[in-house]
Amino acid sequence: MKKSRIVTYLVLLVVFLFGAYAAFMYVYTEWKFLPVELLQEPSAAAPHAEWKAPNTLLYLHKVNTPRRSARKEKSYDGYEIDLQTDASGNLWVAHDPAEMKDKIKLSDIFAALKNPGQKAYWLDLKTQLTPEQLDQILLTAKAFRIPKENLLLETVPGETAKLINQRELQLLLQLPENFDKDLGNPKTRKEINRNALEMWKEYRPAAVSASFGKYPYLRAYFPQMPKAIYYSSTKRPSLKKPFMVRHMKEDPSVKIFMLDEYTW
Repeated sequence: MKKSRIVTYLVLLVVFLFGAYAAFMYVYTEWKFLPVELLQEPSAAAPHAEWKAPNTLLYLHKVNTPRRSARKEKSYDGYEIDLQTDASGNLWVAHDPAEMKDKIKLSDIFAALKNPGQKAYWLDLKTQLTPEQLDQILLTAKAFRIPKENLLLETVPGETAKLINQRELQLLLQLPENFDKDLGNPKTRKEINRNALEMWKEYRPAAVSASFGKYPYLRAYFPQMPKAIYYSSTKRPSLKKPFMVRHMKEDPSVKIFMLDEYTW
């Protein structure tokens, strides 16, 4: 067999395999976005604060090192950063307490960027903050000419969430863990929805933060509620991601869609 024919066959095989992979990912993604079976009528209620952050849909997950911050500057207009406090009250960039040993500061992440003021930041508060610690975050952002509207602070219901609202900052309120656990029971679904709505009325977040797994339920029962959705299960390059992004762009209630990827 001639060498040119072998090359042709290999090219055709690659094209076929890529087409099959693309088709599989398309169908898989469409399946992930199928609507859930409604156990209760959707609610038109959407108690929330005004969205003042930049209209930047795509955020990158876990930008917790200066290297990742610098490497991804041209790829994403929004970063998610994890913040922890130690026993002495010091604020560190860390996803869990073990990472605090690296002693990375929020200023280190900002300093790695050429234009930190042009990005938006989803600050995942892993611990409760004091007013002084919140002031430290704001002063650090101000030093890098980052508008406070570009800061979105994620936390659970509680004193820190109230503090964020008192300072008129952008609150991302975490969705309750059991939101997608109605077990097909209409009474349970009604109670979950009622509790969520009461919580949003109390805190009036700029958006509700939730994992992609909870998104179909949030979309089904509260289609108007602003949403910050994160999908961090896949770091590798995948056609699934652009297909997911397309769906998210079609939902005007999704303010943020956070993805993950490797730092090469």
